[in-house]
Amino acid sequence: MSMIFSKGAYIDIEEKRCLNLRHQEVECSHCLGHCPAEAIVYSEGHIYLDKDRCSGCGLCFSDCPTEVFRSKQWDESTIIRDIEDEGWKVTEFFCGRHTAPYKMDKAKDRGAVQLPACLSAVSKGAWYEAGLKTEIEIHLDQCKDCPLAKTIPRLEYNAGITAEWLEASGESPAFSYIRLSGQGKTKKSLLAIETGLKVTSRRDLFVSLINKGQRLAGKGTGGTNTFPEEHDKNMRNSCLPGWQRRLGEVLQQNSSNKDSAHPAYWPTIKINEQCVNCGMCSRFCPSGTLQITVKEGECNHLFTSGFCLDCRICQLFCPRGAISRDREKVKRPFEVLSIANNSNTTCQICGSATAHRGKNLCYWCEQEAASDQELKSSFRKMFSITNN
Repeated sequence: MSMIFSKGAYIDIEEKRCLNLRHQEVECSHCLGHCPAEAIVYSEGHIYLDKDRCSGCGLCFSDCPTEVFRSKQWDESTIIRDIEDEGWKVTEFFCGRHTAPYKMDKAKDRGAVQLPACLSAVSKGAWYEAGLKTEIEIHLDQCKDCPLAKTIPRLEYNAGITAEWLEASGESPAFSYIRLSGQGKTKKSLLAIETGLKVTSRRDLFVSLINKGQRLAGKGTGGTNTFPEEHDKNMRNSCLPGWQRRLGEVLQQNSSNKDSAHPAYWPTIKINEQCVNCGMCSRFCPSGTLQITVKEGECNHLFTSGFCLDCRICQLFCPRGAISRDREKVKRPFEVLSIANNSNTTCQICGSATAHRGKNLCYWCEQEAASDQELKSSFRKMFSITNN
């Protein structure tokens, strides 16, 4: 199997999803700091991929929090489907550069898959889905002299987070690394199956139609939807990566009847009394997970930990410094929580919603009034000096 991303082949960049391009001074550096070939460049407000330098690892696919890097060929969901179809209890994972992608023995409950990219291209969400179905053995036995070896820490980081999620879901995480080469099986029956590419067969079309029909009929969802309609719509129109959307559904299904004694760590947000309901935090939240609803004189801030990108944009944009962020243990990360609730009124100037603080002015109109007053005061002083 050849690496499909070699020399940047089949990698597309969707700039409008990049946090640095959407908002200045966010300083997101996932792709720039972790690319082993230093092939990604951010210059003059644009992000570029130097295809001649690109080593084809695919790490940018799993590392970018907003899925800026995409491909019409790569589809990690096919990995999950192939494992499920085969029904393996143990699955060995090989990268596209591995020269001997053969499973260890002929056991029917053991299988092997070879990806068309470095294993670091697989997202945390996909590892979680795979870990629900099989024990995972990751082959690193040929990584020592590989030019993509710099991606191993990110791969191990993703696997560690996944193990934490599995344990929090009441599962027994089974991840192991194979760092020493075996004798090298050459029997064709032990060859790993190729996976990770998008497939457009009649079978896939049939399966997708079946799944769609089940969703429309309210079947196959594994539980009830905990998202308010407006909140869910905002997230569908957001920069949330595909694997994180799938994770929200799969993790909820798997944890619906369980209460883990070891919840995992997720991003959390707290809003203090300095909040004036200006709406800046929800307006610029790239994942759409932080939302404000106004009803019957109350302003409610809704937040879902599992869909937070941990990008700190809400904190940066809050003009009152009312937001603090952390990572804490959350038992149900994909449930919508109310994190702040205060009385609300209508601004007498612009008509927008605002916190009830004894003044019927929103934060921005109040600031404008203060600026006007300061400007008028400065003019009076200038005229007074001139007349004297």
